[in-house]
Amino acid sequence: MAGRKKRKRPLAEGVVPPPKRVRRRPEPQLSARTVRRTAWLVGALTPVLMVGLAALGSNPDYQLPCGILAFLVLSAGVVALGFVRPRGWIIWPAVLLGVLLLVLPTASIRAQIMAQRGVETAVVVTAAHSAKDKNGRVSWTCAIRRADGRPLPHAEVGGHGCTGTRDIGDTENVLVDPAGWAPPVPLDEDLEFRRGGVHVTAVLAVLWGLLTLVAARRTLREPGAAAGQRGGR
Repeated sequence: MAGRKKRKRPLAEGVVPPPKRVRRRPEPQLSARTVRRTAWLVGALTPVLMVGLAALGSNPDYQLPCGILAFLVLSAGVVALGFVRPRGWIIWPAVLLGVLLLVLPTASIRAQIMAQRGVETAVVVTAAHSAKDKNGRVSWTCAIRRADGRPLPHAEVGGHGCTGTRDIGDTENVLVDPAGWAPPVPLDEDLEFRRGGVHVTAVLAVLWGLLTLVAARRTLREPGAAAGQRGGR
């Protein structure tokens, strides 16, 4: 009858059924012009915005929102780099460079600020707070005020400048930013070592830019790029 469905004949014994064909969607190919423009924008804007946010975050009042924004900029840059170079190993060095650009610049910029305009100032320790890390090591942060009674922005100091509750009431000298932008640091802080991170940050930013250009160049050298180049003209 016409309404009956045709039944498939069973395969003979020992016959292996042919594998089913999987239809793969073709990857969207950007035009050569779009690849170049995206690479230049990602290579330039991502590190510049991240370093700029790190400089703004060197003020503790802006550190948290700037850190969140820098993470979003990095995420957008990695996604855009994925469009420039959908395949290959490029994405992993980009993530590594981006994480270093998230972590390194803020402390280095603070050290640069304090090394240039830090002024030795007498302060009094008013309180001490402890924190324990995952390894059980205890670190202390001391609340301070200026000995001359003048207001002190970001009135806290940590590291070797605070060793616990025994410091409360003591007077010590720390480096203070007269503009009140960067937080105070102890006198024995190794600023020369930390401010060297500014040069490392510049190298990381250049490497990020070069990486995006390499990604674009490899993409444009692929055979499918010729069709995209003709379509982008």
